[in-house]
Amino acid sequence: MMKINLILLSLVLIVASCSSSSKKNSVSISTASSGVLKNHNLTFPLYLTDKIEPKEAIIAKTAPNVFIVHTGHLLKANATKAQNTAVLESLTGKGIDVINLSIEDFIIADQQEISFEKYPQKFLNSSVVDLNEDNIISKSNISPYVIHEGVALIGLSDKNIDKLLSMEKFLVSDYVLAVLRARKAALKDTTSSTTPPVPLSSFVIVHTMGADINEVMERLPPNFINSLAD
Repeated sequence: MMKINLILLSLVLIVASCSSSSKKNSVSISTASSGVLKNHNLTFPLYLTDKIEPKEAIIAKTAPNVFIVHTGHLLKANATKAQNTAVLESLTGKGIDVINLSIEDFIIADQQEISFEKYPQKFLNSSVVDLNEDNIISKSNISPYVIHEGVALIGLSDKNIDKLLSMEKFLVSDYVLAVLRARKAALKDTTSSTTPPVPLSSFVIVHTMGADINEVMERLPPNFINSLAD
């Protein structure tokens, strides 16, 4: 069976599954809520940030092949529409590879009539549901997963929202279902930006849930780790 690794951020949990039943899974845990993550299971440095930084500055402190993930809460409830759209416009040319949108981002964008589709940025959303569509929000530039060099990123939203906001139109899906849906879709993805294609070998779950991710891990079925070759 092909080896698969599971990496969770900001709690980083690497699970390596081997084909031999005589070998035990190896698990290592470290914190990485921001900054660069280097791991032997990744072929590139993964950089987490909640700021909008130019890629050149990040490359200077990491490596040219760094992959940059903004962890979300991009828009602010106490900011005007003009201020929030200015934030989105400032992403152009910064080289941020993907932004994990939070439910707060979706609520603010909806209330201020801001369309994420108007911007060339790549967004990640695996868990926020639009109740009018009864489905995970997915648009031309909002995807439930992003694949880079054989690594699939899945983005979960926390449930933190400003007290000025309310969850009337949106909700956060059950996290386990969200992860399994995104995983299934990623495994079916036959597109690849590399030649020859790089096989999918790892999952990275991006979140800002803190210790709440432990319950998600406990509820994930064992075959989440062992069924990459299904």
